[in-house]
Amino acid sequence: MSDVFISYSRRDIDFVRHLFDQLKARDRDAWADWQDIPPTADWLAEIYSGIEAANTFLFVISPDSVTSEICTLEIEHAVKHNKRLVPVVWKDADDVHQSMSAHNWVFLREEDDFGANFELLIDALDTDLEHVKEHTRLLTRAIEWDQNSRTKGLALSKQELQVADRWLTQGLSAEPKPTDLHGEYVDFSRTVVDRFQRLMISGITVAFIMMMGLAGFAFYQRRQAQDIARIAT
Repeated sequence: MSDVFISYSRRDIDFVRHLFDQLKARDRDAWADWQDIPPTADWLAEIYSGIEAANTFLFVISPDSVTSEICTLEIEHAVKHNKRLVPVVWKDADDVHQSMSAHNWVFLREEDDFGANFELLIDALDTDLEHVKEHTRLLTRAIEWDQNSRTKGLALSKQELQVADRWLTQGLSAEPKPTDLHGEYVDFSRTVVDRFQRLMISGITVAFIMMMGLAGFAFYQRRQAQDIARIAT
């Protein structure tokens, strides 16, 4: 997992490299795709995986990024998975994706105080960090489960389920909100855990009945042996 996924236009790469280095200097793990290659299915899958595994989706706003088809795909994938969105303004632009309008923008334009506003960015990345990390951790588990035919082997354990249940309850009043996939994964895991517990109880009950039956049979055999011994005497 990474702290932040950076979505940007290749024409803004010099600014993004500087931003990337500043985040690294503050011990923040950033994910950015530096490859200037035509998009392929495998490449896009890697991008999507990077978004899913990041705690925060950072979008660098510029006239080029707001018209970028790839940036739009990245934003929509982040929105689909309820990732925390942080818009960073590098250059003023119109027609910014509507999902960014509900969030506080961080201004890092040439005319802005980079140092002061960069601290605002760090504060945004660190807000409710434990909640966001759990959002990412559970999401990556849920996606893996969903992509593998929702197999029982990828369900949460009993202890993990207890943590996830608490997080889901608290997440109703926090941002980013849990996704539908979060809820489906936790519900599935609860069913698996409950079924396993019932099987365990049934197994223990059957074992106890068999043990009692064997004990009764042994007692009966011993009594018979004692009766035969008395008759022989």
